[in-house]
Amino acid sequence: MLLPHDLAAGRLFMPLGRLASEVAAVAYLDAAHGLIGMRHVAGARSWLHFPIRSIVRDALSLDARGVVMAHNHPSGHAEPSAADLSFTRRLALCLDAMDIHLLDHLVIAADRITSLRAEGVL
Repeated sequence: MLLPHDLAAGRLFMPLGRLASEVAAVAYLDAAHGLIGMRHVAGARSWLHFPIRSIVRDALSLDARGVVMAHNHPSGHAEPSAADLSFTRRLALCLDAMDIHLLDHLVIAADRITSLRAEGVL
C-alpha cells in the first residue's frame, strides 16, 4: 500500500511491474526531493544482485540527500521477501552513515506496489 506522498515514486517505478525478469531501479534525490539521477540494474528471472556499495557510491557522486529504491517481482507477488527486508535494512544503515536517507523501497508486481516504509520496515 502506498501513502499519498509515495504516489509520484510509484508512478516513476510502475513500468517495472510489467518486466519478465527482476530489475532494480534507484532514484537519487536532492535535498528538495528533486530527481538528480537514476540507475537500473537487471537480474535474472527470479534473482537480482545489486551491491549496496554501488548505491552508496552513486549517491555520494551525485551528492544525493535521499534515495528511493524499487524492484519488481515477476512472480506477481508484491510481498517483500526476507532477503528484501534484510537488504533494505542494511542499505538504510549504510546510507544513513553518509547522511543520506533511504526514503522508501518499493516492491512492484504487475499493478501492485508494496512500500517498505508504509510496512514499517524503514
